[in-house]
Amino acid sequence: MPSSSRILRFRGAAAVLAVLMAMPFCTLQAAEPPYSVEVRYSRALDLFNLLDNLPDWLPGYTSPVYQEAWQRRFGLSDQDRALLAGYAAFRQRTSPLARSGSEPSAPADRLFAGADTRTGDPYARHFLAAPSFIAAVDAAIAGQDREDQLLLRRYYAHFAPHAEQLLAAHAPFAAQRASLARQLTAPAVLALAQQMKTFFNVDDSPVFQVRFVWWPEAERTQAKLRGGYILLFSTFETDDDWAPIVMHEFSHFLSAGQPAPQRRILAESFAALCPQALALPNPLNALEEPLAIYWGQYRFEQQVRGEALPAESAWYVQPQADRAAKALALAFPAGGPAPRLEVGPLLRAAASACSAPEDERR
Repeated sequence: MPSSSRILRFRGAAAVLAVLMAMPFCTLQAAEPPYSVEVRYSRALDLFNLLDNLPDWLPGYTSPVYQEAWQRRFGLSDQDRALLAGYAAFRQRTSPLARSGSEPSAPADRLFAGADTRTGDPYARHFLAAPSFIAAVDAAIAGQDREDQLLLRRYYAHFAPHAEQLLAAHAPFAAQRASLARQLTAPAVLALAQQMKTFFNVDDSPVFQVRFVWWPEAERTQAKLRGGYILLFSTFETDDDWAPIVMHEFSHFLSAGQPAPQRRILAESFAALCPQALALPNPLNALEEPLAIYWGQYRFEQQVRGEALPAESAWYVQPQADRAAKALALAFPAGGPAPRLEVGPLLRAAASACSAPEDERR
């Protein structure tokens, strides 16, 4: 699960949250139910993210930009490439994410954010809240067989020293973290978060963890949900408009927690209105992403900032999702009552964008 190239996969960014934040590291209980939100930088997680992406073992989940940056800085020897291939094979063999696309799935699992949005990859979970990189490596490796343990220890011992050089920074992301924390203390953000919870029919009080991680490209940023954590990908110097990105990702988090019967009925009804959705390379662009754009960017901009997103600008990098989000905004203006996530007008509005030319569906 969303840069000026940052077109926000949202307006101006590439793509968490709504939720209050007194400052990074603290829990705010200004309303019932309480939200707990942290905006932090974790060196252990940043190191893991770099090294996990280095072999680009699952394109889409991982990115080739890390290996490209590494090669520019350090080059890649035959030994490097052999270790990268071994690590990639381990991750492809053991991660449920690498096997998730092998079987046909129900419309609900293709049109809405999946459970892995909240649960994440089992191996990666060891690094999300670890006190240190070494402690996380020990915990992650402990559950593997002997051959994989030897491979992983060689891999981390070989690549970690150079990875530390790439991540060397004084007070990494300090300004970005402080700015994001200030923005998310606004009462209007809390009000919008409550509206979003009601919309998705989610009862739990989310503990939203926001983590900045290094990303080699200054001209664009990225955001991803990993096991309930919102990872914001950026260079140490890049200043982006992170608040709507957080809200967008928060929408995905809530969507993944919808009651199963609700997800099933909505997905089947939408698929009947828009059969083309399930044929898209990424069916999430038909409904899941438009809903996140509608709440995380469109309503956020109006309700929190008192501004309007220009309809003539791109709100999202993918055309299908962009059109559907604008159709939702036209049908349910931010100045009016929030829509209801149910069979009826909202699904029809999103489905009205289904007749797009085939060559735009990428």
